[in-house]
Amino acid sequence: MCGYSFQPSVGASGGLVTVWDSARVDVWSSMSFVHVLAIKGKVILTAEDFVIINMHAPCDLAGKKLLWNSLNSLVLNKSDVCLCVCGDFNSVRCVEERKGRGDVFRQTDADYFNKFIIDSLLIDLPICGRLLTWYKGDGVSMSRLDNFLLSDKWCQNWPNCIQIANQRGLSDHVPLILHVDSANWGPQPLQILKCWSDYQGYGDFVREKWKSFNIQDWGGYVLEQKLKMMKSCLKEWHIQHSQNLDGKISEVKNQIVVLDLKGESSDLQEVEVRELQALNVHLHSMAQTQNSIQWQKSHLNWLKEGDANSKFFHGYMSNRRRHNVINLVSVDGVSVKGVHNIRAVVFNHFKVVGANQPSVAGLPFRRLTYGEAGNITKPFSLDEVKQAVRECDSYKSPGPDGICFGFIKEFWDLLQDDFMRFMVEFHRNGKLCKGLNSTFIALILKVNSPQRLNDFRPISLVGCLYKVLAKVLTNRLCQVVVSVVSESQSAFIKGKQILDSILIANEVVDEAKRLNKELLLFKVDFEKAYDSIDLRYLDAVMTKMNFPTIWRKWILECVGSATA
Repeated sequence: MCGYSFQPSVGASGGLVTVWDSARVDVWSSMSFVHVLAIKGKVILTAEDFVIINMHAPCDLAGKKLLWNSLNSLVLNKSDVCLCVCGDFNSVRCVEERKGRGDVFRQTDADYFNKFIIDSLLIDLPICGRLLTWYKGDGVSMSRLDNFLLSDKWCQNWPNCIQIANQRGLSDHVPLILHVDSANWGPQPLQILKCWSDYQGYGDFVREKWKSFNIQDWGGYVLEQKLKMMKSCLKEWHIQHSQNLDGKISEVKNQIVVLDLKGESSDLQEVEVRELQALNVHLHSMAQTQNSIQWQKSHLNWLKEGDANSKFFHGYMSNRRRHNVINLVSVDGVSVKGVHNIRAVVFNHFKVVGANQPSVAGLPFRRLTYGEAGNITKPFSLDEVKQAVRECDSYKSPGPDGICFGFIKEFWDLLQDDFMRFMVEFHRNGKLCKGLNSTFIALILKVNSPQRLNDFRPISLVGCLYKVLAKVLTNRLCQVVVSVVSESQSAFIKGKQILDSILIANEVVDEAKRLNKELLLFKVDFEKAYDSIDLRYLDAVMTKMNFPTIWRKWILECVGSATA
């Protein structure tokens, strides 16, 4: 059975109607004023209170300003419940959300709308399916006028909310659906947390476990298996010590309340006073730990740990999660949904593309000297391996092994012998054991509200062993790269910037215009260039540049052994 509330139309302006399923929600009040229809109720399954404000904003700026002010007061007064403001706002937030003939974007209108969203502490979700929601029908005029704006508490209770724009029918507006996505993208690897170091006995636990591992094989395999076993041990340790902190904090708070209430009616005994003091210290310690965990997961590099409360970190993490999830992509004009379907089109889009490489025979290349060639192939030293570890960020997203460099740095004295054995054996035989170069492929957004796979760029999250090896080789290559790269190249060269070429090109164009000279510009771009490189071609180029045989073997093993 469905319930409903409505506001009748006025003249040519359409009315408002809100319909709900009475078996799922219990609505106990409805409120209506100009341009707004609001309901308040409770979700029966979770007993969560909510407010939904359905609205249709006027077209004139003065009317919008009055509406934004009244809505702002209403929203802030309902900050203790889950709140959603939805409908036709008749405003856009930026110039990218409106297209048409001539100057159709009004900055003042956008500024007032943005101020309303910020002042009301509302969250604007990314839109899936298409970028705009209103179409005039002439193929020119179109805007994003419809939206769901959510309160922070709504997003905390339903963190996987997305808004999906469906196909347009008879209306000039597209149907917009707010959907809670519960798709399962598979298990997530354990991440080593910075706060574990603050627990008493953590260091002793790690050292005792590491020394108990007894594995005989190649250095790379031994180190890989030891880290794998250590991760399993830390997972069990995490369950016992730092998991379910919310429940443990709530339990300690309840114990403090009991003692506080007892102290109001009578004096506490000495044992109870000490217990209360210990509970307060324990509560403070757990709160700091919880804050540290959320700081690490939020990836806020500009904010120091402890500078903000847990609620801020939680909101930031939820926002990152909403923007990073892929719910729908458009492939050749067809919308693709679902975990398995999206995985299939992603693999097909980013798969390695073969290419016929031209011959480098007869082409002049700058070459390494014999001294430079000897320097990049000398035995690996403990200092340069330690430097490579030190240069890696401590708590960035780990690869398949789940080991972050904060752990390696903290226990370097324990791990360095195993790392050096791995490096020495790779220097001697140039081989990586199976699985050591496995990677996670992560898609990074290039634009807001991505619709196509070209709106993402892929990056590889590699394991810590391979990252150390790659860092050492990169540091050696940096010492000689200026000897083989053209002086005119500005990208990926220390001390130069890729924008240098743009600046030079701009100066050349200005000079040609000033002197009235003819000018021809030729721009070449390479689509997915790295994915189309043939290993034999790479080897041929390194040979022409006089890279030693052992160096070429290392590089081909690193590049050719990668799996995802």
